[in-house]
Amino acid sequence: PPPYTPDRVKSVALIGLAAGTIARQYTAVYGPLPIDGVEIDPEIVRVGREYFAMGEPNLNVIVADGRYYLAHSEQRYSVIGVDAYRLPYIPPHLTTVEFFRQVREHLTDDGVVAVNVGHTPEDYRLVEAILATLLQVFPSAHVIDVPNSFNAIVVATVRPSEAGNLLTNLPGLEGDEFLYPTALQAAANLRFIQPGGVIFTDDRAAIELMTNALVLDFMRKGEE
Repeated sequence: PPPYTPDRVKSVALIGLAAGTIARQYTAVYGPLPIDGVEIDPEIVRVGREYFAMGEPNLNVIVADGRYYLAHSEQRYSVIGVDAYRLPYIPPHLTTVEFFRQVREHLTDDGVVAVNVGHTPEDYRLVEAILATLLQVFPSAHVIDVPNSFNAIVVATVRPSEAGNLLTNLPGLEGDEFLYPTALQAAANLRFIQPGGVIFTDDRAAIELMTNALVLDFMRKGEE
């Protein structure tokens, strides 16, 4: 059977809740499962509640830094989503081996972490580095491009997995109006790339320099 049918996903943590869009999407697909949404900026939480109807009864909003929250929480989750950045910059402390070890400790035995990462059409160096870093902690990781965007989702699994698992499980999702089209799109946008040579650690996470170089290269190419 598909590994993540609605009855298999028991709880979700979102690091980088923002205005709650992803929380609403999870609720639409999986029903009112418990969601802990961690957002460092209380003003963004206020805006989400006031202007974006962020008030799902299953959403527990936590105003804190994502890594601090994990360090002080005993909860375990089926899925942890990491989307805590202001385009295109990711906070360095949320990209390291040490951080992903914390994430692993808070996942269930068949859990998944999904990290939103920026790229340009020709430059995937950030994606490659995050992929390489995740593979220091998790046995398997996969890259899914987000169509019509400068984003990719890097998904790592606690249990060993293969990209082909998604294709194998597609027929079992055909009756689900939400999951089936999403899974089809994900399968169509799987990107097979090699992990980069850079691995981010707490004492060496030069992700801002790498992001600056990516942006500058993209701007220069646009001027050619």
